[in-house]
Amino acid sequence: MDIKAILFDLDGVLVDSEKVIGKIALDVFKEEGIDVKEEDLYRFVGGGDRIFIDGISKLYNKELDFDTTYKKINDKYLESEIPLINGAVDFLTNAKKAQFKIAIVSSARKKKVLKNLNALNLGEDFFDLVVTGENIVRNKPNPDIYQYAALTLKVPYENCLVFEDSILGVTAAKKANCNVVALSTTSDSEKLEKAGAMFVFDDFNSFEVFDSQKELIDFLQECTKDERVRYGAVKCFERDYPFSKEILIDNAIKAAFKAQANAYTAYSHYNVGAAVVSASTNNIYSGCNVENASFGGTICAERGAVMNMLSNEGPNGIKILVVVTKDNPPAPPCALCLQVLSEFCKPETEIHLIDEEYAKDKRNGAHEVYKFKDILPKPFILH
Repeated sequence: MDIKAILFDLDGVLVDSEKVIGKIALDVFKEEGIDVKEEDLYRFVGGGDRIFIDGISKLYNKELDFDTTYKKINDKYLESEIPLINGAVDFLTNAKKAQFKIAIVSSARKKKVLKNLNALNLGEDFFDLVVTGENIVRNKPNPDIYQYAALTLKVPYENCLVFEDSILGVTAAKKANCNVVALSTTSDSEKLEKAGAMFVFDDFNSFEVFDSQKELIDFLQECTKDERVRYGAVKCFERDYPFSKEILIDNAIKAAFKAQANAYTAYSHYNVGAAVVSASTNNIYSGCNVENASFGGTICAERGAVMNMLSNEGPNGIKILVVVTKDNPPAPPCALCLQVLSEFCKPETEIHLIDEEYAKDKRNGAHEVYKFKDILPKPFILH
């Protein structure tokens, strides 16, 4: 990580203004005949005044005159006292001392930006650049405002660190190929991370004092150590199973055997059941083969189980795969299924191939155990 410039959104990042503007907006919308729910305001935070006002107008199917509504909200805001985000001024001072290029990059209009800078007791000349909503045509979540700032500062996008608090803002910064850190002052931490934030802090008090660029970069790199484990093309956190591994495998066998009975095999009459164990949660997801008259439209049990896991948990690793067939020795996954499984299995993922007899009582029949690398030693994976 090589950071040369730090780009700060303003509302919700340096000043705790979102709650202030939210209360004012609720009052103004009520005057306009719209009883807006507070949670609906945050759908449009970060995208600028027009997206905010027009968004509420469309959501509640009530036509609002933008200029009139904006003036009412803005006039009341300019008269309000604006609290600061904890540690914001100290962080700005440290960044200045460390000789980072620093910029304000706000979707708000300049009058509001100047009001917020006044609350910080800082002038425009403290920053290397101040960008406002008037400088761009397309606002967040488009990347234009951050691209404009980086180009003006003559710093490559990948060498910029952005501080944001909104989903729209994080999305815009990621689209601009900047590094993004978020504060959880406005939006949910999980949603901010999902939008692309490297990590999320409560406020600037979470940061250590730094006197040089290296000290801040070292702190960020320490925070971004990735403890996830790679499973094929994805990474996930691993979770230990609280009971014995035998119990986990036994439950996966039961799930696969039950799914086998539900297979749709109108053409081959060859039922297959499969179950995958999530590496992150140890939850078990099953699937069965579903045939189709076009043959090519047939979905194997293994792929059905994988899709079941993904639809419930999103991209995730497979800790264990169980496949139940009527054959002895048990049939392995087909080549197409192995290719799909390679996206979510690590080389050590256990593959349990089982016949119906073993699935019924575990005293007879076949139970073969392989590692994924034994069945597919050289998978095709794009990281």
